[in-house]
Amino acid sequence: MDKRIIIKTLDLLNFKGINQRIVTFNGDITNILGRNGSGKTTIFDAFTYVLFGKDSRDRKDFNIKTLDKNNQPIPDIPHEVTCVLDVAGEEIELRRGYYEKWTTKRGSAQKEFTGHEEKRFYNGVPCSVKEFAEKIAAICDETVFKFITSPSYFTAQKTDVQRTMLFRMAGEVSDAEIARGNAEFEELLSHLTGKTLDEYKREIQAKKRRIKQEVESIPARIDERKRDAAQPEDWEALEAELKAKKEQLADVEKQLSDIAAAAEAQGAARKDMYRKLTDITSRKEARRYDITKELMKEYNDSVAERDRINGDIRRKKEELARNEELQKDTEKQLQKQQELREALLAEYRGINAETLNISEENFTCPTCGRKYEPDEIEARQQEISEKFQRNKAERLAKNKEHGLRVKAEIGRLQGVLESLKAAAVSLDDEIEKMSENPVFGRQLQKPEVDGVVEHDKQYIELCNQETDLRNQLEQEPDAGQDNAELRQAKQVFADNISELKVRLSKRDAIAQNNARIAELETMLQQQSAELAELEGIEFTMAQFSKAKVNAVEDRINAMFQTVRFKMFEQQINGGEVETCEATVDGVPFSDLNNAAKINAGLDIINAICRSEGVYAPIFIDNAESVNELLPTQSQMVRLIVTEDEELVIE
Repeated sequence: MDKRIIIKTLDLLNFKGINQRIVTFNGDITNILGRNGSGKTTIFDAFTYVLFGKDSRDRKDFNIKTLDKNNQPIPDIPHEVTCVLDVAGEEIELRRGYYEKWTTKRGSAQKEFTGHEEKRFYNGVPCSVKEFAEKIAAICDETVFKFITSPSYFTAQKTDVQRTMLFRMAGEVSDAEIARGNAEFEELLSHLTGKTLDEYKREIQAKKRRIKQEVESIPARIDERKRDAAQPEDWEALEAELKAKKEQLADVEKQLSDIAAAAEAQGAARKDMYRKLTDITSRKEARRYDITKELMKEYNDSVAERDRINGDIRRKKEELARNEELQKDTEKQLQKQQELREALLAEYRGINAETLNISEENFTCPTCGRKYEPDEIEARQQEISEKFQRNKAERLAKNKEHGLRVKAEIGRLQGVLESLKAAAVSLDDEIEKMSENPVFGRQLQKPEVDGVVEHDKQYIELCNQETDLRNQLEQEPDAGQDNAELRQAKQVFADNISELKVRLSKRDAIAQNNARIAELETMLQQQSAELAELEGIEFTMAQFSKAKVNAVEDRINAMFQTVRFKMFEQQINGGEVETCEATVDGVPFSDLNNAAKINAGLDIINAICRSEGVYAPIFIDNAESVNELLPTQSQMVRLIVTEDEELVIE
């Protein structure tokens, strides 16, 4: 059963310049008349706002507030729209409000603006954004509602939005229906294997792009191979030359091997002589070290003893200098404490000598100036005397306590000073005693070592042996000195062989290159054939899509009374692109007059309402331009431009 939605009343409070207005609607047709700018469209805005929080042009951030004479928003007033709907016989009240938030901060007497808030009510019950949206969706889907409440809305949408809605209305046309009786279409569907036609189309396009790239690149790759190919040579002559060079190289290597064997034998003998030379040199240096160590022992011991005594005396003198500094510092501290003690004694004597002196002012009331009575004077004297004595005793005790601490510190410092002086005397004694050591300050004579070493018999014998071995090594010729020419010849033959091998390697490279060129030419033929096959499949898919859309287009156009939709547009190159253009009697919608556009829009609304099973109020702007409106089951609200200054509701 179709659902019919009817507006019964709209209550506007401070909404877009309307301070307070209740609009009552007729169940079939309601006329809202007035001059341009009088608020006709505001009624439509109020209706879409209470449902979706947007104006009739689908804007969420439109200006909802009422402005003063200076075009400024009036502060701290509510902005509300209340709508009473009849939904399939059930009365529903919807209310949406937009409010300013004013807060009084702690310590301030004035309110401050802190933002906005929006509230929603369904039959008087507050709702969250999600709850309210769910309740509105239960009445009518927002997208469908926009299609069926304004004749100009559907045709103003993008092509894909219009096509989606029309296909939804027309229902599903199966691929099997389109392909039935067409062998190419049936074969196309057999290749889908679980994919949609659109997915298969994208797959074919991807394969085409890949193959096309390869087809376009192969000729350049073949040309590059041909251009870079090496020129053939006399391969048999090169192989014969290579064989001869290898034999010559083998002969030279044999001669070098014989020379190396002789040099190896000679090298072993020379190696043994070098080992003996190293041993004799080590023994010679060891003998020099032993003689030097023995001669220098007494001298080194005396130097060490002298350096030790000098170091001890230096450290004692440094310690004595520190002692003298500490004595000076302690004497200064002691003098300060003694001066402080003298000051405390003088202070004590001064406090002790103080006497009480009471003036007449002490016996007069400080508030009224009255002189005290004799008994009051006596009590006052007693109080002053006792207070004086207590204060004096406290000050004397404090002075005495301080004096005792100072006295103790003086005694401590005197003890420290005595200890330092005793330590200084002890240090002086130690320094004097160490200075009496005969080693202290003595000049030591370093013994002559080289002369003793040069006359040592064992050292002389080792030197003679070392000289004999060095002479033998210098006089014996090197067996490896005569092979320079052979090594040079070996290098020449090796270079010749390497060059010949490089030239011969081109033979295999040429063969491989020719094989690759043949392979690329075969690949080009195969890829070109596969590309042609894919383009054939793509053409069949295009024909299939066109046939399917034509079938859907026929089904779509059958749903309308006067409107027909053009779903494809023919291109100059023979191709077709998807479109969605409404026409009336072959005239595009954009070229229709205003009245024809409105009636075309009503025809579209009627078809959508029949498809969706829901009818909602239609707001028809500029309704005065239409002599006869297309009949509809929906409630109609006609917005008519007249000379009326104030809105008139009929």
